[in-house]
Amino acid sequence: MIQLPEMESSPSVLPDMTALLDVIFILLVFMMLTANVAPHLLELDLPQTAAPIESVEPNAITLNISEEGIFSIEQQRHENWLGFTLALKSQIQMQEQLHGNAPQLLVAADKDVALNAFVKLAGWLSEQGHSVTEIIVNDQ
Repeated sequence: MIQLPEMESSPSVLPDMTALLDVIFILLVFMMLTANVAPHLLELDLPQTAAPIESVEPNAITLNISEEGIFSIEQQRHENWLGFTLALKSQIQMQEQLHGNAPQLLVAADKDVALNAFVKLAGWLSEQGHSVTEIIVNDQ
């Protein structure tokens, strides 16, 4: 068997960097978690138009969304989503029976309304097979 000569164990002249790397990693994680990150916003540039709505059908239903996200049908407020959807279904069915065709849906919303309220309404209408004809944004 070959024996290697034993080397004298002398202390290394290089410092131990393990503790320093641990501290740097902890500081890096802390900085990443506390950094001031911009919230995820979706900026919408809505078209500005002064043209009035020219083709409003007589059986049109106006749906309003307030700044607080409260839905209403023809100025009748509904505090919860289930009550709103049930009232809207019955209103649509009543207009279909009276006029023989699906009513025109107009959505009027405050300019500061949260996007999730509009997306929720548009998604529900899409599931029901309806489309929004006009979107009106109120400045006040």
